[in-house]
Amino acid sequence: MTLTEMATAASTDRNRAVDAYRALAMLAVALGHWLVIAVGTDADGEIVARNALEVAPHLAWLTWVFQVMPLFFVVGGFASAMSLDAHWSRGGADHDWVAGRLRRMVTPTALLAAVWLGIVALGTSAGAGGMVAAGAVGAAIPLWFLANYTIDTAFAPTVLRSLRRHRTGTLATLLVAFATVEILHLAGLPLIGHVNWVLGWMLFQVGGFLWRDSCLPTGRRLWASAAALWGAAVALVALGPWPMTMIHVSGVPFSPTHPPSLALVVFGAAFSATAIAVAPAVTAFLGRNRTAWMAVVAGNAVSMSVYLWHFTAAVAASAAFYALGVLPTATIGTGAWWLQKVPVVVASLIVLAPLVGFVSRVERRALLAPRPTRSRAPRAVVGLAALTSASLKLWSIGHVGGALVGMAGLVAVSVLLDRPSGVVA
Repeated sequence: MTLTEMATAASTDRNRAVDAYRALAMLAVALGHWLVIAVGTDADGEIVARNALEVAPHLAWLTWVFQVMPLFFVVGGFASAMSLDAHWSRGGADHDWVAGRLRRMVTPTALLAAVWLGIVALGTSAGAGGMVAAGAVGAAIPLWFLANYTIDTAFAPTVLRSLRRHRTGTLATLLVAFATVEILHLAGLPLIGHVNWVLGWMLFQVGGFLWRDSCLPTGRRLWASAAALWGAAVALVALGPWPMTMIHVSGVPFSPTHPPSLALVVFGAAFSATAIAVAPAVTAFLGRNRTAWMAVVAGNAVSMSVYLWHFTAAVAASAAFYALGVLPTATIGTGAWWLQKVPVVVASLIVLAPLVGFVSRVERRALLAPRPTRSRAPRAVVGLAALTSASLKLWSIGHVGGALVGMAGLVAVSVLLDRPSGVVA
């Protein structure tokens, strides 16, 4: 189906803001990462990369603009609820829906993994194993998100069904569980905090379920709720132990995202409530403006490719600037540094555009290829979801050994998902 056909096929009552937010979120992530990464050279002339916020904390306010992952989980919850309703109306089983969603996430990610495995192999044989391995680790920085999204997607059918049967009880259980874990984490039990990797992001997914089911406030009540949440978010970082930044920064105590903190949940709720409040106006605008709607459709067609490959593009651009000896040298966070960064960001975009054009076509062909016609056993789907999340986590934690295992795991899951199971559930 062409972009024009996809744009025309949208129903008049479609919530087009959901599509717009999904596309914009992926673009914001790419731009935000390109802005915050600081690539330079050390005293020995070796290339090094760091988070600019580590040495320029005054830039933390930028994260309140570019931290869009909570909204993406909300939008994902909205879309998952729509998809599940359609799936259930056809008599589909939960595990078949999860398997289909896994395939949509794993297929393009496995392509990225296969490419980087090849690059590491070639680089190692050429005597540059350390440099290409570092590049492979850097390319995986965004994948922590997919590791969590995979788990919450696997839980989505159960959580949505529970929410519709016992809304108050389900919400109370999730909120109390999250708050309890956060209190224990703040009290000096960091390991228990990892539970909120699942619960924290799941709360945003549940927000998307509620939005889909028209269970959220509307009009002035929604605007008032958003304002109250913004006030609470500011108060938490001003008076509480949480930092101003809304992304993970090494060395900063009580990271907002590793795992999700109370400050992030309140900030994300404020951000998402504001987006939901303006959604009717956004949908109306996109319904009137065909050019803008076509841009949204086009953006969604490549959004996953942009998300997966934008760091690879940055690695390639930075390597080229390093080879030419023109990486930024000014003090990070200064006006001179920003000026020196502009060519690097532009180069990253120049690399990304044709890269996305190519890989998106490969991904579409893979996703449209014939699928196994037999249903997988529920346990097999749970196992594949767990292996997917573990592989993504291993690749993204920053260790070369884990990265290699994670990349191989993703390729293996992709093969298994496309293989007939021989099991009728």
